[in-house]
Amino acid sequence: MMHENSWHSPAGLRTSRPYSVLRWLEYGCWIAGILCLAVFVLSWLSTLSFQASQARSFKALQGAHLHTGQQPMPPRPGELFGKVAIPRIGLSAMVAEGDDSSTLARAVGHIPGTATPESVGNIGLAGHRDTFFRKLERVRPKDLIQLETAQGKYEYEVVRLAVVDPDLTEVLDSSDESELTLVTCYPFHYVGAAPRRFIVQSSLVGRPPISEAANQNR
Repeated sequence: MMHENSWHSPAGLRTSRPYSVLRWLEYGCWIAGILCLAVFVLSWLSTLSFQASQARSFKALQGAHLHTGQQPMPPRPGELFGKVAIPRIGLSAMVAEGDDSSTLARAVGHIPGTATPESVGNIGLAGHRDTFFRKLERVRPKDLIQLETAQGKYEYEVVRLAVVDPDLTEVLDSSDESELTLVTCYPFHYVGAAPRRFIVQSSLVGRPPISEAANQNR
């Protein structure tokens, strides 16, 4: 009996050790997966909270402009810029000033140096393909884009879709017309850092609108 036990014991250890390692690897994968999911959920909840708070602030800003007619100060980086929507594809998001990673994690960003809807020129908006601008893959020519600020609501018609290299910044060049350009990464379902950019160019429909406050003063 002593001989059998001494002969079988090392084999049993050799069998159990790989099994134990695999088991701990499985536990580690489960823990890593749960942590990643928790980080994603917390990040998304933070984004939803930011969008909701910005929507409330936007209504208050519109109300103040409606009653006083006073022009708001230009937003600083990260502050509220307005709201963008494409009704046909169900896209709607608050827009903040800036295109840095912190801003784009919580909102669509107004690209610094590009125009505003209250002036003539090319307005540039950037958004992530896997969050706010995911639905842009369904956009098509003649779709209407609504851009709203405290001063008024502006409507643009999509005139061109393009896929370009990241260094082709000419799509954001200044213009003598009232234009709106949306920028996101491409392909939409690419895993990792997408190599190209998806561009949506649109032109203002009709004349620049007069703010509601100006209408009331007529």
